[in-house]
Amino acid sequence: MATSLNPYVLAAPNSKIRTVFNKVDGKEGLVKFVLGEPNFDTAPNIVTAAEKALEAGHTHYVTNAGIYELRKAISDKMQRDNHIYYDPQTEIMVANGGTEAIWLSMQAIIEPGDEVLVPGPYWSPYPSLVKLLHAAPVVVPMLEEDGFMYNIENLRKAVTPRTKLLILNTPCNPTGGMADLQLLKEIAALAKERDFYVMSDEVYEKLVYDGNEHVSLASLPGMKERTITVNSFSKSYAMTGWRVGYVMSSARIIKYCNKLHELEASCTNVPAQWGAVEALTGDQTVVDFMLGEYTRRRRMIVDGLNAIKGISCVAPKGTFYAFANVKGANMSSDEFCNRLIDEAGLVVIPGDAFGEYGEGYVRMSFAVSDETIIEGLNRLDMFMSKLNI
Repeated sequence: MATSLNPYVLAAPNSKIRTVFNKVDGKEGLVKFVLGEPNFDTAPNIVTAAEKALEAGHTHYVTNAGIYELRKAISDKMQRDNHIYYDPQTEIMVANGGTEAIWLSMQAIIEPGDEVLVPGPYWSPYPSLVKLLHAAPVVVPMLEEDGFMYNIENLRKAVTPRTKLLILNTPCNPTGGMADLQLLKEIAALAKERDFYVMSDEVYEKLVYDGNEHVSLASLPGMKERTITVNSFSKSYAMTGWRVGYVMSSARIIKYCNKLHELEASCTNVPAQWGAVEALTGDQTVVDFMLGEYTRRRRMIVDGLNAIKGISCVAPKGTFYAFANVKGANMSSDEFCNRLIDEAGLVVIPGDAFGEYGEGYVRMSFAVSDETIIEGLNRLDMFMSKLNI
């Protein structure tokens, strides 16, 4: 009928993270480990750069791909840190955050009937975005015993003639797992053998611990042309509200992304782009400071969780999330989290918010204060002790 709505949008589930956030919004006395957002404000030099851009009259439309100064800064950063050269004129596009960068990338290559390999547990929008394109998400398990990262044999079994894209998120939200160089080489070989693209979501690349090294898949021989690399300023520079991300790939794919970006948003907020230029080219002390704080908090929360009877937690290799195993509580992760809110005033995210392979776990963001971590662990310990397990 003429007044019907898009059933694919109706079928896309709302994020359970936001559901939990909305449930507790405005309630007093709760201790929260919910949103994936730094508890730091954006550095003053970045804010000042955006203010100067406003004062200088940078308040008009710019090219769909983003201001050249930012694309050049991204190109320099990728060459320096990730050992890949992307042409700032044709192979880089600035988007409205990492989320739009992912969405544009998917739209550029996915066709109805395609299959997309999705990590499980996954960042919740991945499968919904795939379904909106009339394609099929195929969830590939990333198990605790595999370090919460792909097992190449499981990946190989999941590939079919309809496989168009593999989503690689390293470091991974929600688990903190990371792909090492050997796995990346195996993924690259499989992608070339079976002829599919890889979208490499690298928004947590600077939040890495214990000497682990982030390696971009596109830096491997023969992978730049079939890899779409997505990144953002949100996590590394505490710029979540600025909504500046970027996508990098071959000129052919970026041309498609630019066309879609023009239709959806015209361009990314211009003063925010000038702030992003300063983020990449200015003083990097703030990045090191935040990583130092996360490193210390990571040890606090992981040690604290492992000291609680019935709970265990593998130390995340990256991100600012602890993905704790709560199977010892003998209830679903959803029931566990609801009871935590009602009985302990503690808010965490149930693992099934990230798909079926997250069941039995909870995600706790440690991008929070020391006091929050200490109080949260105390409340969790008291809750678990009452279960008599």
